[in-house]
Amino acid sequence: MNYQAQLNLGDVDSPIPMIRTKETLDLLSANDVLKVTVARDSAVKNIKTLIANNTFELLQEGKEADQFVLWIKKV
Repeated sequence: MNYQAQLNLGDVDSPIPMIRTKETLDLLSANDVLKVTVARDSAVKNIKTLIANNTFELLQEGKEADQFVLWIKKV
C-alpha cells in the first residue's frame, strides 16, 4: 500500500504512540496515508480510538514480524 508518511514507534509506552500518530496526521493533507508500526496491543487500541473520534480512516491493519502495522488515511 502506498503511503506519504511513516511512524515506527516500536515498543514505546502509551499514550506516546497515539500522540505521535495524531501529530503526524495533523500535518498531512487530506487523503494522505500514514503507516504506523507499534509493538503493543494497547497502542493499537489507543490509535483505533483516535481514529474513531477524528476524521481519519483505518484502511488496513496487519502484522510485520512482531509489530502491529496500521495504515491510516486522513479524510
